Amino acid sequence: MAKKAEKGQIITAQPQVLMVRGNQVPVEVQAQLPKNLLRNDYRYGIRVFYKAEKGVEEHVGSLGFDFGNYNFVDGKPTMGSSFAFPYTASKIRGKLMAQGVVTDPKGRKKYTKSKELAEGIITTPQLIQTVHTPTYAPENFKNEAPGPLKFPIYFDQSLATLRQGHGTNLQLLEDFIKTNQKTKKIEILAMHSPDQEESTTRNLASRRAVAVERFIKQKIETEGYNNSVQAINFDLRTLQKNWAAFLGRVQNSALPEEQIQQILDIVNGSGSFQEKEEKLQALPSYDYLEMYVYPVLRYAEVTIDYQPNLRRDYEIYLMAKRIVENRANADALTAEEMQYAATLTPLLAEKKRIYESAVETYMNWQSLNNLGMVFFEQAQKELRPKVKQTLLESAILNLRYAAHRQPNAQQFYNLAVAHHQHGDALEALQSYDYAIRLGGSLPVLQQVFTDKAALELSVGQYDDAVRSLSYAGKGYAAQFNMALLYFLKENYEGAAELGQQLVTEFPQDANAHYLLAVIGARSQKEDLMAEHLKLAIKAKPTLAAKAIDDLEFRRYHKSAAFAAAMKP
Repeated sequence: MAKKAEKGQIITAQPQVLMVRGNQVPVEVQAQLPKNLLRNDYRYGIRVFYKAEKGVEEHVGSLGFDFGNYNFVDGKPTMGSSFAFPYTASKIRGKLMAQGVVTDPKGRKKYTKSKELAEGIITTPQLIQTVHTPTYAPENFKNEAPGPLKFPIYFDQSLATLRQGHGTNLQLLEDFIKTNQKTKKIEILAMHSPDQEESTTRNLASRRAVAVERFIKQKIETEGYNNSVQAINFDLRTLQKNWAAFLGRVQNSALPEEQIQQILDIVNGSGSFQEKEEKLQALPSYDYLEMYVYPVLRYAEVTIDYQPNLRRDYEIYLMAKRIVENRANADALTAEEMQYAATLTPLLAEKKRIYESAVETYMNWQSLNNLGMVFFEQAQKELRPKVKQTLLESAILNLRYAAHRQPNAQQFYNLAVAHHQHGDALEALQSYDYAIRLGGSLPVLQQVFTDKAALELSVGQYDDAVRSLSYAGKGYAAQFNMALLYFLKENYEGAAELGQQLVTEFPQDANAHYLLAVIGARSQKEDLMAEHLKLAIKAKPTLAAKAIDDLEFRRYHKSAAFAAAMKP
């Protein structure tokens, strides 16, 4: 049975040269057996494994030709399956192998000869460029009274019910009430999104304002000692069928200028509120509006006018050190004062201790974000992979708490980058997506879309990457990844054109020249390959070793052009 299978079976793999996606190497294996090979009392399977250059074997998967697992094609048992195995640099020069296994009724096994299915792993997708610039929360502490605080409280579609949880901002409002800052006035401005389900729900904005007011009064009555409901001036206002906030979000979005203008023309034109919304539904940008604009217009904004206790700068720093050293009570400083103290030292270890103390005492979003950023910075400097992953996990924990307490584009971008670097693709994509929905300045949104596209590109979601890159602007990483995307979709002519534009704008960039060299190699344009490989190695000499191992250049490894490009 083994001899017959060895002689007649057909096993193939796609792609024939494997290519990394993210941290995994995907492959599809299909096998067809000779007619009448399978027997009821014997089992036949095919084990698929990867044999690295030094002979180390790693199990990839198996095809078990058991009843119900396979189909008949031309009378022959046929089946296929998709597998993936973790990528490491030591596997670049290995081989994907398959071997048949016959098992008799007593469990004894007989193996066929191993067959090579694919050779080596292409790592071109790892050229992907990211921005990855999360930021500290700004410390705007001054020895003077700050302006009013604002808390946007978000609601689900067509509802006026308060809910705790992801991105509602309710926890942040509750935390402030518990600090018992002397409060003079609280304004509540509620509104709804323009979609018909919201705009036709009766008194929706008013009910949202009332729900927030009740929540605040209940918290003050049960947990306040420095304020009373009677002493605070409450002012409730609503915006019904109003386009102002919508237009502000649209003009502060990543939509192209021509699409923004189309929206402005409709909203500023003639027609009723409902007629204008129906016209918006016909625009190509409506999917963006539904996904990223409408959800963040379902809110009630709370503005609190309060008077904090003030303290001198030198007192703040000295007291913070005493708190960290357990020589003073943790509540001797306010949260803002503790955060400010952390900015007065350049040492990450000292920053970490001060922010940890602030988090332990106050759990406010600024301290959580900045403690997460300290862990993130430490991870960037760490060379040990396991320690780096642990530091990123600590960063994620704190950045997640910060983003949920202060949901805005920058906070969720910070969280997304930490997830991205930790290898949590799904969580990172969700956080990138939520950052876009919350809106923000155009530079921040373009950063978000650029890094979101980079992650989509790395996991093989090419169509999603195209969509994200269309909003990513013309930064270096966005342009590079678009050229790489064309290449991965096998549009080599388009990839070369974009690559040339990139090196024209960034003539000293080694990665851009290396990408053009790869494009030249894949499209069999030896001159293009040699020219830009030489420029890449000149700009970054370590790329010479990479080019030697890179299977993209294997057909040129013995050519004079490749040898000339490798010379310093």
